[in-house]
Amino acid sequence: MSADEMLALLRDRRRSAPGERSTPSVSLPLRIHPARASALGWLPEPFALTLLVANGTFRQDDGALLAGQFGPVVAICAEYERPLTSLGPPALATYSLARARLQGMPTLRLAGGGWFRAPLRLETTHRAARAASHRDEAVARAARFLEELKAVWQRRLGAVLEIAWPVYAPEHPGPLLDAVAGTALPELQLP
Repeated sequence: MSADEMLALLRDRRRSAPGERSTPSVSLPLRIHPARASALGWLPEPFALTLLVANGTFRQDDGALLAGQFGPVVAICAEYERPLTSLGPPALATYSLARARLQGMPTLRLAGGGWFRAPLRLETTHRAARAASHRDEAVARAARFLEELKAVWQRRLGAVLEIAWPVYAPEHPGPLLDAVAGTALPELQLP
């Protein structure tokens, strides 16, 4: 069974609860745990933003995210509608997908393992992670952008992986807390 098939199977299992929004089955590593987030002034329940990563492959035996063979690796955060400039730690571009058409799409370097750089390891999405209320529409918009990019790049995009980016919502209006790097992110309406 391929990694794409396994991800699809896990996603279908998670959608079994009626009225529940699904989150991607694999996630960037959660470094800030709920108790710490609460102590820092954010809500203790994690949310999962959706990253669409094109031309990346997921190695099941150790959870490594590696560069694929088809071309450059690109990533989009669906809810923010922005490209990513890095995955380890995740960093949003300063411009939206609409501006990416003019400024260019940033490509990512994924470590392939070896002696000096270990690959980025993914883990199972936190069981309490909730999806943003507008996740489905945001993923559809990001997927359309990737299809347009695929046409422009003359079919150099391979399979697209859905990866969760764990974040915490603020107790009061304000920025989100990145649960991977521990930094503040731009404001976003989640629930």
